[in-house]
Amino acid sequence: MWTEIGIFGAILFGILIYVAIKKSFHKINTALIQASEKLNFQYTPPESLWKNKVMSGTLDGYRCEITVYTQSNGQSSTTYISFFTYFPESLNMGIKINWRGRFEGDGDHLSNLFIKRNLNLVEDEKKKLRRLKISDESVNSRKILWKKYYNPDEIIKTMHDGPFKIVLPASGLKDPKARKS
Repeated sequence: MWTEIGIFGAILFGILIYVAIKKSFHKINTALIQASEKLNFQYTPPESLWKNKVMSGTLDGYRCEITVYTQSNGQSSTTYISFFTYFPESLNMGIKINWRGRFEGDGDHLSNLFIKRNLNLVEDEKKKLRRLKISDESVNSRKILWKKYYNPDEIIKTMHDGPFKIVLPASGLKDPKARKS
């Protein structure tokens, strides 16, 4: 009898977990659909609960992307929302800033040049830099998928305040269409 109760409890627990995941999937899809409409981005919800959700488009002439994905960490997993903004063209400086806010790959010369050129921005964004991954081609801001991101306005705000805010001055262009040929 206790065995049957244990099996029933395990099945019930599994069903509750599945329902919670499906409800979360529906909420983030709804938020992404609404955000994509406001940003005029393209988004097609995936059919599977387990596939990455990718929304992309152009913001003030810059190619942008928002991705929701789950990363496995051994016996647990974490779901992230990543905001990407791509420079209009590569900076060709060898810049790489990792998730810890540390520069990589160039013996610090070019990274120091980048910091010097964007000193006010770097100082203002020092805490946020620990949450950014920056390269010559793009800026990526990765966040844990909290409930606040079920609100499309929060997704839009984070896109504008995160990587997009870094790319504009770093590229040296106010208008990406104004770049030299």
